[in-house]
Amino acid sequence: MTSTSWDRLGHTASPQVEEPPQRAAMRAFIAHGEAPYLRHYEKLWRRCGPAADAWPEAGMPFAFSWHWPAFVLTIPWMFYRKMYTGGIILVALPVLLDHLLPGSLFLGSGILIAALAGLCGKSWYLEHAARRLAKAQRLYPSETAQAAYLARASGVSLSAGIFGALIQIVTATVIVLDLLPPHHF
Repeated sequence: MTSTSWDRLGHTASPQVEEPPQRAAMRAFIAHGEAPYLRHYEKLWRRCGPAADAWPEAGMPFAFSWHWPAFVLTIPWMFYRKMYTGGIILVALPVLLDHLLPGSLFLGSGILIAALAGLCGKSWYLEHAARRLAKAQRLYPSETAQAAYLARASGVSLSAGIFGALIQIVTATVIVLDLLPPHHF
């Protein structure tokens, strides 16, 4: 089934298929709580049309879309979704900012980082999933090897989420203690 879409200027775009070709793979990768991610994925795919076929190599498009779990539990959410590199960067960023500009910047930077994660979380996660799916296809010629790789890389990890929460608590505690005047010790 195809449809023709119109942009804001009234030009027609090329016909599009109703469902993204990698939707099943994306759903399998996300595994738990996939509905908001799949809706965002389909919205991005419909926006891009034929250019979506180049996503694994060219990277996915980016669009803001609010995501409460990424806002409220930024670091634990990233670790839970197995985005370890991004989680480590977001743990280190407030610590780095506190050392560069001590004091009041930390509280603001934590809120800004959480808001950024809330706005970008779905796109970040879909980009992570697309890169992992492309890597599986590129590195492993057999479907069995791809499935084994994706079994490790996909889904969620409750233990990693708990670990991320502990890291966030320890980091926040250290920075708050650093803000207190010395006579409190």
